Amino acid sequence: MATTTFAPSSSLKPHSPHNLRIYFLTFLSCLGSWMFGYNNGVIAGVLVLPSFSRDFNLPTVGTKAYNNVTGNIVSLLQIGGLVGSLGTFGAMKYWGRRGAMMFSGSVYLVGAVMQTFSHGGLSLLLAGRFFSGIGTGGATVVVPLYIAELAPPSIRGSLVGIYEINNQLSSLMGYWCNYIVNEYIPSSSSRQWQIPLAMQIVPSALLILAAIFILPESPRLLVAKGNKIQARKNLAWVRKLSVEDEVVNREMEEIEEAIRMQNSPVAGVHKHSGGKLGLFKELWWKGNRERVLIALGLMFGQNLTGIQGLNFYTPTVFKSIGFDGTKVVLLASGMYAAVKTVATILSLLFFIDRLGRRKLLVTSSVGTSLALWYIGAFVTAKHIDLSKPQEKSVAGWVAIVCVYVYAAFFSFAWNGVVWVYCAEIFPTRIKELAVCICTGTQWLSQFAIARASPTMLTEWKGGFFFFFASCLVIMGCGVFWLVPETKGKTLERMDDVFGSAYGDVVEVELGNYRREGREKGMFEKAKVPVEAVDEEGLGVEIVDN
Repeated sequence: MATTTFAPSSSLKPHSPHNLRIYFLTFLSCLGSWMFGYNNGVIAGVLVLPSFSRDFNLPTVGTKAYNNVTGNIVSLLQIGGLVGSLGTFGAMKYWGRRGAMMFSGSVYLVGAVMQTFSHGGLSLLLAGRFFSGIGTGGATVVVPLYIAELAPPSIRGSLVGIYEINNQLSSLMGYWCNYIVNEYIPSSSSRQWQIPLAMQIVPSALLILAAIFILPESPRLLVAKGNKIQARKNLAWVRKLSVEDEVVNREMEEIEEAIRMQNSPVAGVHKHSGGKLGLFKELWWKGNRERVLIALGLMFGQNLTGIQGLNFYTPTVFKSIGFDGTKVVLLASGMYAAVKTVATILSLLFFIDRLGRRKLLVTSSVGTSLALWYIGAFVTAKHIDLSKPQEKSVAGWVAIVCVYVYAAFFSFAWNGVVWVYCAEIFPTRIKELAVCICTGTQWLSQFAIARASPTMLTEWKGGFFFFFASCLVIMGCGVFWLVPETKGKTLERMDDVFGSAYGDVVEVELGNYRREGREKGMFEKAKVPVEAVDEEGLGVEIVDN
């Protein structure tokens, strides 16, 4: 049966993509990243602050009861993140990118206030963590997606990477905020733990204001909704060009053609094809299926690096290897965050659009794996009990250095490249749903690792590090063999890399194909995708609502 392939339009290289406005908008939207990063950084230190342990009457460190309580405090954010990331699909669909950011910021703000004023009430603290998780989950979906849709192709990797850079900067602030309050606020005061938690309010409030007054709606979303005039205005404003500029015209044509191909019956489907489950079915069409599986693998794989265990329990890890005293442990944890931040900045600003995504991920897998193998061997050889502080030794100092080496190599790729890749590979038609599902996978795997890490650290000892080192070997090989490079491709040219689910069409008898406002059987033939043909060679029902 003959097929017809609709080739995408030519690649677009916008004039002067490095204008300051696109960077300004990126940094504003990355306030959502600050919600995520600061929360991750601050909670690890708050758990070891003397005032927090006293006010919340925490059990003895290293006991099963302590592991359960701290595991719940940490992991409830991930449960909320899972709910928020999946729920954001509806928010983006009906309220747009700006509306979703406002919603995420508002829910996060409520959670931050609840945590700050919990006054030793564990239930209120846990509820606040859950609400903050919902807001954070929404932000992790909409912010990278929003940046990718605004960014010129030549700097898209770097711009989406700024999301992760801000994540690390805010995480760094969280670590050092704990160090400062521990140093200058007496442990007898509840302000010691309230101030770090209250700082969460700032980025969420600023994101709400930015979404209301400054950030424009995504041009791609506006075109998909049929508002081409406003889409052109927004695109021209972001590019700092006139609405009639040739660059704006060409980019609008490319966006419109991509969306037209994805929504037109001639290209294969209509926006409500297959009923309510239509979009879910399309995720598994050839051309989409590969993207979904790769993105899910990368999101799940990011947490199989062991980063969540080390991020949330860094102070505990440093204590177990040889550092002692709250001040020293928090200082070491702050340096850990600083190393991650510097490595992330170098990777996403200078290497991702030069070396590409695959090379960075493979290199990162090798470095992180080697570091974890050594730490695991040290813990096993010395018969270290991770629930108790250890005496310093030369081998212990090398293990501590390996923690920083691990942080650097992880941040070189697995930290930010995964978010860039997943934000750029999906076609507009399924982008919202696909990114929500992939981010939900990220939160689900985060929850599993965060909840299990205290027990794994205490009971598995060196096996904790061996497990994640082995996962990194497998993931590095998987990236090398299975993950295609996307460097320099426009969002509309990703079909060249993965194939199109909407470009290969066949001519069939209409069968029960019908459209609202037209009598069934009015047309004798139509072009539909191979996936939309039933066993008898007839087009499946496609209904416009």
